[in-house]
Amino acid sequence: MPCKKSKGLTATKTGSDVDVMSNRVAPGMEVSYIVRFSPEAKIDYSYDLTVITETEKFIVPIRAVGCRALLDFPDNLDFGPVPVKHTAEKPIMVRNIGEKTTKWQIKVPHGFNVSKTEGILEVGQSEQLVFEFKPLEARGYREVLTL
Repeated sequence: MPCKKSKGLTATKTGSDVDVMSNRVAPGMEVSYIVRFSPEAKIDYSYDLTVITETEKFIVPIRAVGCRALLDFPDNLDFGPVPVKHTAEKPIMVRNIGEKTTKWQIKVPHGFNVSKTEGILEVGQSEQLVFEFKPLEARGYREVLTL
């Protein structure tokens, strides 16, 4: 039996033991519903479906995620061998390959610099960042940056 439709959500009862003429289910029996979601736009949706029985009331959260930004950025930045107390530069392109404009911010560890630490990228837009590395001693470096 069809249930109330609300903002793109519909639910339908399934199961052969359910009386289609009633909204009641006998004790010990079960009923299941299939919730179909038909979004009207590519946005985030949040709906709390309230289910009420004779003995209890509970909420079933229904969530849908719309468009998201997606930044294309290399997993590793390898500067190769760099002489101590000399600066090495590495240009990197960051691109928004998602479906939504995004604001980004980058934090680099001590010993590293970047030409720009924050910005906004429209869909399909790209920007070049120049990373600098100046080692203070002769050793291997492995650091983590946050984007």
